[in-house]
Parts: sequence; C-alpha cells; structure tokens
Amino acid sequence: MAKLYAAAVFAFIAAVVIVVTGLSSEARFITVFFRSIVGFISAGLIVYIMLRILAAKDILDFDDFIAAKDEEALAEVDAASSPATDTAAGDDQPEVNEGGTAVEEPAQFEPLSTEDLTRMKSPEQLGK
Repeated sequence: MAKLYAAAVFAFIAAVVIVVTGLSSEARFITVFFRSIVGFISAGLIVYIMLRILAAKDILDFDDFIAAKDEEALAEVDAASSPATDTAAGDDQPEVNEGGTAVEEPAQFEPLSTEDLTRMKSPEQLGK
C-alpha cells in the first residue's frame, strides 16, 4: 500500500508543477488541464513500477520497512510500559554505570515560574 501512496504523492507533485508552469506560460487552460492529467498518470505509473521493481529485487520495499518500524515502535512501547522486575523495592543504592559514576533519574517536568526567569536590563536602564 505504501507503493501506491508514494506513487500518488509523486504524481500529484508532477501535476502541480505542470499546472504552475503551464499557467505561468499563458497556455490555454484546457491544454494545461490535459497535460496535467497525462503527467499525473505517467508519473504515478513510473514511480509505482519502479517501486515494484525495487521490491522484487529486494533492494527496497516500503511495505516491509513500515512493518518493521511498526514492530520496533510496539516493542519500545511494551518495554516502557512494563515495570522493571529486576530491581528490588528496598534498594536505595544508586545505579552505577561502567565508568563508576551514578546514573541519575530523569528530571520531572516543572513549569516555569516568574521567579525562575532571568531578567535582562536594557542599556538605558543600566545608565539610569
């Protein structure tokens, strides 16, 4: 299905380019219309055929690529949502990486407040 979407996107871009160049050269509208249809169909077919050839020769297959990315994303979500079972509840020891330094927990989000902002003064305010 990704091959069809990619072909449609390239065909649409080709048709838009044909319409813009045709109208800027002051060609008749009906001529521009038919040329854009021919360009849309031919560009779509060429891209679709090329993507089918690339998939048949195992060079590049968009459908397999998208399926692999979906599986990776699902695996990451599953890993993030499952609780860590290898850490004990009573351990207060910080985790240590290979370099011997403690691994810090990621900071929690805190919204900015007016006290946290640094105020800058303009040169006019400094001179007064």
